[in-house]
Formats: sequence, C-alpha cells, structure tokens
Amino acid sequence: MRAVVHDRYGPPEVLRVDEIERPLPSDDEVLVRVHASTVTRGDALGVRSEEYRFTRVFTGIRRPRRTRTGTELAGVVERVGAAVTELRVGDEVFGVATGANAEYVTERESGAIAPKPAGLTFDEAAAVPDGSLLALTCLRPGLPLRGKSVLVYGAAGSVGTAAVQLLAHHFEADVTAVCDTKDVEVVRALGASDVLDRFAEDFTTSGETYDVIFDAVGKHSFRRCRRSLKPGGIYISMDLGFLYHVPLLALVTRFVGSRRATIGIGRYRKEDLLLVKELVEAGKYRPVIDRTYALDEVVEATRYVETGQKTGNVVLRIAEARPGTEPDPAASHEEDVPA
Repeated sequence: MRAVVHDRYGPPEVLRVDEIERPLPSDDEVLVRVHASTVTRGDALGVRSEEYRFTRVFTGIRRPRRTRTGTELAGVVERVGAAVTELRVGDEVFGVATGANAEYVTERESGAIAPKPAGLTFDEAAAVPDGSLLALTCLRPGLPLRGKSVLVYGAAGSVGTAAVQLLAHHFEADVTAVCDTKDVEVVRALGASDVLDRFAEDFTTSGETYDVIFDAVGKHSFRRCRRSLKPGGIYISMDLGFLYHVPLLALVTRFVGSRRATIGIGRYRKEDLLLVKELVEAGKYRPVIDRTYALDEVVEATRYVETGQKTGNVVLRIAEARPGTEPDPAASHEEDVPA
C-alpha cells in the first residue's frame, strides 16, 4: 500500500509517499481503507520536531521511531478482527489512528473510531475528529461553561473553529473569538457572539473581562491575559509556553491569586467522538475545510500548514470513494482462513 513516511526530522521535503506492507488487524481491530485524511499542525510539528526538542525522548532522539504520518481519517471498513462486535465490513467510519496518511490503517474498535456522520462526505468527515476532540478535552478545566463568557484566541484554526462551535452550540457559552482579518466572517458564521480582528483590536487592552480565555494556538501568555480574566477565571493554553513555563504557572496559580492558568491536555476518546457525531447530525457542528490536496501533494500540503495561515483544516485525499459499492465480506476474510 502507499503511505506517507519520513525517516528523519526536517522540513516538509523529508516526507515521501512510499510502498509499505499493508497492516493486518488484530482480533480487536478493524482494517480501514482510508479515503481521506488531513495534515494537522501537530503532524507538521512532528516532522520537524524542533519546537519541543525534549519530546524526542519519546519520539526518537536522532530519527523518528514512528515513520508514518497522519492522525485523522475517514474511510470504509475492509476487514474486522475476530473479537470485533459493532463494526462490520463495508461500514463507513471516521476517527483517529496513527499513520492515517495512508491507504490502509488499523485501529481498535474501542478506540476513537465510529460510524461516519450521515450526510458528510469522506473529505468532510476526515476534518472533524482531531480539532473537535482536542477542543472538548482541553476546555474541560473551564467547566461548567453554560452562560460563561469565553474568549477563543486563534479561533480560525482546526482546534479554534471546533472550540467556537462547541462552546456556542453544545456548552451554550457566550463566545468571543479572535482571528485574522480574512477569517472574521467565517468564524462569525460558526456561532461566535463577537469576533475581534487581531490586527485591529487588542482584547488585552479593551477593558473587557472573561470567565475563560482559551488560547487555541498557544501564542499568547497568562501574563498578558491575566487582566482580561474575571476573578476566578481561567486561562487555558494549548502550548507549554516560553521555556515550558505554563505547567509551573498551573501549579502556582492553584494556590496564589484569584485567576488560574492551566495547560490543555488533549485526548482522543471514543465517547467524545460519538458526541461530536451527534452534534454534526443535529446541525450543531460542521467541518471547516481550507484546502484539499492529493496524497502525492503531501509536501505542498505540509508547507501550507506550516505557514500558520490555514482556516480550519487541510484535507489529504487518499482514495476516491466509489458510491454504492462495498467490499465482498467473504473475500475480505479469505486471508484469515488457515491454509
């Protein structure tokens, strides 16, 4: 099968599409033929591995331990393991899996994978899981959010566009969004009560205060945002901060002062994916797609993500869908029969 791989850290040019062995599902896994994936900010950072060099302790000191890229996907179940009970061959699914920039991936049935929301194309469904699941888990320190004033900084990225929609339509918060000039109307249409152009307005000097400030891109700081928080308010960052100071701030502000700082810990959970699926089907959440690239254009796609100018998500089209066709269940299990 064809997959995006990289055997060293560096610029997007280290990525290549190569032929590798197709994975086989374990008893509790499904094999998915991927129709669409994405290139996320996290994927791009992982290729360079420069922003947080200490993470190489886990990802590989000199070379990446995991050579495949990609996080989220949408596709069709092609094979199922013996212990799989809910998903079936031919099911259209979406979710999160390591190495999703490939023609095939395996994922545990209990993992962050679920039936694709009705009415979404594969491209659209692939652009849902990463941003929405990260936003849901990172916003949890601010709970309960109903009726609270929440400012989202970096509201036009994958996590930002997800956070605005979840806050407005699920958590029922009063959302103020901050983004670039070109994205103001897009973000307003997602449900934000107020949208600030970051080039024209500085929310930290406006005198307005908020219950929660969610830094969806990790480009601000608690020091600058503190005066924009109400007493008892919380600043949530998606980034560890300069010299990795945010975790220390999180500890200190638990005991000192009336305003807190914390680091958003993103997790991919099946129950959250099912919640987002319900929101999509209820018309309360929609994917935002900036550009779509072919698998062979992964270098160009990653270059674009690295510019920091994307609005929402950048989709990587792996395979063309064939409407109305399903794999033959018998054929899909032929290799499971002992010789």
